[in-house]
Amino acid sequence: MGLFRRTKNTNKPLLRQILDLVPRWMLTRCADQYKSDKGCSRYKTYDQFVALSFGQLNKCYTLSDISTGIGVSQTFISDLGLDQSPARSTMSDGNKKRSYKVFETLYSRLLTHYRCILSKQHKSHIIKEIEGRSIKLIDSTTIS
Repeated sequence: MGLFRRTKNTNKPLLRQILDLVPRWMLTRCADQYKSDKGCSRYKTYDQFVALSFGQLNKCYTLSDISTGIGVSQTFISDLGLDQSPARSTMSDGNKKRSYKVFETLYSRLLTHYRCILSKQHKSHIIKEIEGRSIKLIDSTTIS
């Protein structure tokens, strides 16, 4: 299957290649299930997912770091599938308003999705290594 066989030169940023492993339709269904985009005109669940993924993978400590990092160039912003770099206050409001359950459900569905794909390739041991582990999300305000 072509999902895991990538050529070295894809002309996409590494973050875009990682984000492409999460099917957009799956994130949209999770957002629809929890109505997480209700009342949001510009900063959608997908935008938050991209911003938080960028922050996590680049070890950003603040929302300003994320906003500045994404806003490096307009080309990078469009490569990530965003219209503009999200402002710090917009990300803060989105984090307050949006339920964590959207991303929890997305994680569970991704495990099921890739379990199916990897079992067809006889590589289901990869999911078994991940499945039993707990994931801890820590609010950055608790860390000095």
